[in-house]
Amino acid sequence: MFLIPGPLSIYPQSLSGKSDSLVQVIETLPDSSKTDILLELTGELKYNDPDLAFEYGQQAIELATSINNPLQMGKAYMAVAEIYILWSLYDKALDYLLLSLDQFEAIERKQEIALCCNNMGLVYMSAGDYQNAYQYYKRAWDLNQELRNHSQIVTNLLNLGSNYIHQDSIEKGLSYFAVSLMIADSLNMEDEKITLQNQIGLGWHQLGNYEDALENYYKVLELLAEAPNTYTRTTTLANIASSYFNLKDYLTALQYAKEAFDLPKANKFNHIAAITSKLLSDIHAKLSDYMSSYDYYVEYKNISDTILHAEIAEELRKIQARYELDKKEQEIEALRIENQQNVKSIQTRSIIIASFISLVAILVTMIYILIKLNKKYRELNMKLTAQGQELEVLNDQKDKFFSFVAHNLKNPFNTIMGFAELMQRVTDAKDPEKVRQYSTLIYNLSSQVQKVLSNLLEWSRLQRRTFEFKPETLELNSLIKDVLEMNNKEAARKDLYFDLLDHENVYTFADRTMMTIVMQNLISNAINFTQTSGKISIKCRKNGDRAEVSVIDNGVGISEEDIPKLFEFDILKTKIGSGEHKGAGLGLIICKEMLQRNGGDIYVKSAPGKGSEFTFTLPVVIKDSAEKDTSKSAADEVQKIMDELLDERNMPQSEAISDIRLNIAPRFTEVSKVLSIENLDLFARSVTETGEKHGIQLLTDFGSAVNNLISMHQIDQIIKLLPRFKEYLDILETKS
Repeated sequence: MFLIPGPLSIYPQSLSGKSDSLVQVIETLPDSSKTDILLELTGELKYNDPDLAFEYGQQAIELATSINNPLQMGKAYMAVAEIYILWSLYDKALDYLLLSLDQFEAIERKQEIALCCNNMGLVYMSAGDYQNAYQYYKRAWDLNQELRNHSQIVTNLLNLGSNYIHQDSIEKGLSYFAVSLMIADSLNMEDEKITLQNQIGLGWHQLGNYEDALENYYKVLELLAEAPNTYTRTTTLANIASSYFNLKDYLTALQYAKEAFDLPKANKFNHIAAITSKLLSDIHAKLSDYMSSYDYYVEYKNISDTILHAEIAEELRKIQARYELDKKEQEIEALRIENQQNVKSIQTRSIIIASFISLVAILVTMIYILIKLNKKYRELNMKLTAQGQELEVLNDQKDKFFSFVAHNLKNPFNTIMGFAELMQRVTDAKDPEKVRQYSTLIYNLSSQVQKVLSNLLEWSRLQRRTFEFKPETLELNSLIKDVLEMNNKEAARKDLYFDLLDHENVYTFADRTMMTIVMQNLISNAINFTQTSGKISIKCRKNGDRAEVSVIDNGVGISEEDIPKLFEFDILKTKIGSGEHKGAGLGLIICKEMLQRNGGDIYVKSAPGKGSEFTFTLPVVIKDSAEKDTSKSAADEVQKIMDELLDERNMPQSEAISDIRLNIAPRFTEVSKVLSIENLDLFARSVTETGEKHGIQLLTDFGSAVNNLISMHQIDQIIKLLPRFKEYLDILETKS
């Protein structure tokens, strides 16, 4: 996967080749003009000579402070912060951005505040703090919407989408990219369109939708046309090749991969060359051209080794740069102190004393820097050691997982093949009884394999966080009865009896799909491990603020030493049960992870020969008659408001319609795609804020009423209202 970073939101620079002339005239200008020139020099030089740019930025801070100009102080702090970002010194960058934000807020410069917040979001996202990154990106977006700065809104939405992509929330990220692309297209922002199309393609690629990914990649090539953007063209060609490879169109993949491989080698893009050479090796292997596959794999290893050496050298360079930077900062501070002492006193004795003090300060600072660097080296070594250990653990887990799959699928498949061969023989012998017997055995074994594969899929989705979490208010007894109904046939086959105890209505707030999977696993296990003509009891009750559900059987039971192994993923562990009662071992692990995701837990009581009792807990939601009446009245209130909104006489003015399309429609689209509490809350808040902004009381009332339904967990009522609100948006669309 190739990730092209989004643009850094900074002040535009167009001063190439002007540094020398600016330096010559700077001394003839007043301090405010000097500061502006220094800021221009900082922006021009930061990529080519960051050390010199840093010095100019510090001088700009000093001059702006001396004339007490908050706007220039804020710009100077931000300019230095951007150099720290280039050096990956995020703590320093954040300190200077906070100083910059204070200056801009003091003089209420919203445009500069938005730029500063966007850069702070970039710092937090680069450091892996996605929650704080979202807060600052969102603030920048809100300010730019207020200022109607559409070009910056494109960047804000792109950054918000990238932040969600980093958190594996691919669909959310794609929704932000889509809105950003619409605005960029309307403003003819060609560079931003290229970046957005590429990011959208990457999102679809990560979701496994390779056809949609290809559509976006081809749009990137169309937008690039003959533009000499070799890096973007190369990554796009490699992405297209990767998509065709996943679609098993190896010849087309080979065509694009070869083109992608030649471009980075010519332009020394080693990372892309490494990825494309590995892809070419895989494609040739699929085409049974193993000689070419081997040649490209050797090329991949050689380039990878080159990259590794370059990365080590770059890391050492960064360490050296940090040391020199700290030293330079201390020297600047020492010179400032010395100059202040020289201004205050012209006496030789005072100068000598000041010089001595400065010398002592420098020595102490040097010692401090050496101690600090030594500490940083130790911390870095410890971090590298910890990462190495973590990689060993992950590699061990991977090996265990593959062993697990092989162990649980190899034997059933061998048995199925054996019975299929026997059935083929007895078919020739015209023995229908044997055919029926073997086909039944094949069906039973296939069912076991299907359960193993289903559990593997669910466990994999939980680990990759792609199992969508949609909590809602559930009545547990009805859910239990539905699961028992699904298992009646299997229970009847073994002459088992279901006994549902404690018929109290218990409500909880959890994901229905997850709870159905948990209950199905527990009931299925109880059926498998209970002898013929046995009984399975199910209890559902309240215990304080927790709902408790117990599944009790009188089956084979579990030994005390095996109970702790039930919820551990370990292929080497002893299988619970014996003979036909051995299980794959993932069902209970999935149950525990799903329950913990919903705020619950699971416990086991068992003894060999005496059966088992599995009990899981969930938080209780109180549902009394008063609450039902309240929720009913709240839903009726929203329906009434919706009737008035749809009345032609209450349609808003064109300015308000434009704001509704810009602020509310994207939120509604997100809610329609992913119905979650977070999306509903953001949708209701945007409706309320837009209503208050334009004085549309009906919109304000609608947003407040939806919030009431959210607080009472009346998601079903909200779902009924969404089509009507879509009708309202459609009417506004026709009026614009």
